[in-house]
Amino acid sequence: MVNRASTLRAEEIDADLARAWDELVGGRGVQADVFDTHAWMSSWVASRPERAEHVRIPGVFAAGRPLALLPLELDSAGRAHELGRGQRERTRVVLGTPEPQPAVLRQLVGELLRIGIRELTLYRMPSRDPATHALLAALREAGYAVDVRERMTDMIEATPDGWAGYRARHRGFDSAIGQTTRRAGQLWKLRVTAFGAPGTAPLAAGLADHEELFDLSWKGRLGASPERRRLLTQALDARGMARLYVLYADDRAIASCLGVRIGPVVHWHTVAYDPAAALLSPGNVVHWRAQELAFAEGGLALIDLLPGESPLKDRISTERPALLDVCAARVPRRVLPLLRGAREVQRAVPIATRARVRSLRARVSTADAGTSGTARRFEARPATDVPTRAGVELTMDQPTLRLLTVACARKGPREMRADWGPDDRWYRIGAGPLAVARVDHHEPVPTLREVVRYDPTYTLEAIALMLADLLASPVRYLDEVPVRDPRLRWPRGWSPPTAGPASTGAGPLAKVPAGSAAGAKARGALSRVEGV
Repeated sequence: MVNRASTLRAEEIDADLARAWDELVGGRGVQADVFDTHAWMSSWVASRPERAEHVRIPGVFAAGRPLALLPLELDSAGRAHELGRGQRERTRVVLGTPEPQPAVLRQLVGELLRIGIRELTLYRMPSRDPATHALLAALREAGYAVDVRERMTDMIEATPDGWAGYRARHRGFDSAIGQTTRRAGQLWKLRVTAFGAPGTAPLAAGLADHEELFDLSWKGRLGASPERRRLLTQALDARGMARLYVLYADDRAIASCLGVRIGPVVHWHTVAYDPAAALLSPGNVVHWRAQELAFAEGGLALIDLLPGESPLKDRISTERPALLDVCAARVPRRVLPLLRGAREVQRAVPIATRARVRSLRARVSTADAGTSGTARRFEARPATDVPTRAGVELTMDQPTLRLLTVACARKGPREMRADWGPDDRWYRIGAGPLAVARVDHHEPVPTLREVVRYDPTYTLEAIALMLADLLASPVRYLDEVPVRDPRLRWPRGWSPPTAGPASTGAGPLAKVPAGSAAGAKARGALSRVEGV
């Protein structure tokens, strides 16, 4: 059978060819890569239709099926680079076997010459992939001058000994996750649920939680490219490659991990978590438990954490093979370094310009807009001089401090305590509780400093009145007192140590129908709040 080389446009890829493309990637064994899939290519093109006309896919085919593909973006001057630059973590030749066939790659390079590519740059080609070196040899054989530079590294680990061996190699991290989980378990029940894997719920069942966590995280709405991420997730799910793992604390999602499973390789694509729960290390917990579930699925030979350093990657990956930036051009060998230097300058100038613009915009947005007003001080007066005991003073043991740290979205106990005075006390208000509040007793009149509200129907004024009745003392507060409405609810069935008896009622301002006599009485209680 005679192989045929040709070049396709993006719109010429039909469903049969797309399926054959992804089957190629699945045949690469431990070299399988999500960035080689048609799912990745199609989601990128669909999110950037204005660039689709520049996309070309040189390939080698046999009986209509692809043997090798190299998706590129071309310009009118004979220059080309890998498809999706700036979004793509790695670049490879798309093949269907672990080892390359040199004759096929020579045909592919011949097609590059036929369509007039005089200059080719490919970023982040894995040095561990034999196809990378075979392509470089084919380019040199065809008359291209080739310059190769190491730019960064992969973050991977081979796992021939399964979960037990992988866990043993990272025993310290596993112990830290266990300790974190046990501490969090004093307050909330943690569990990781898998979606999209065989025998689990469909991926769509967990996507709402995943997207909500992206909104909350520093990454923003599905990161920098929300439409591309959404399209990619849908395409990977349709091919049975996507895996989603969500960490729940009781019934609240606090972290998620999206992975891609291609044969014996799992790519950990992205992690998102609620920053308010940072004290619980939710990103680390969901990632580690997801690893365990991925091994349980069977046949896992390689963990791919994707290029780029991070504290998590540094701890749970042991192999860092180099990634290569390749520049190949039809110029004399001695000219190539000069050409490459010019291209690097062309690339760096727009990046530096965009960074300068972002800096200027940030300075403008943070400029002092002036004072909008002055905080007002109020005083809530008790209805009686006998404490109601509808709340109690909390004792600051470690679980209680963790609970407050998460509720107030602080990074740790030290940050949580930073603005506490020596006479500050926390009180539990009402059954449930409805809220907990920090009161400064150093002032002549107890002063409300901070509120964590578990029932948002209660206003700051109502909570101040509850405190006044609880303490049988006036309570002062500013209308700018921080009021936190945490996503994680008060732990079910958990009672912290207290300095007084446990709450037995809903408090003097429990929720009542707005039109009832009791409601009128509760509204009348608000008259006990006056400006001071």
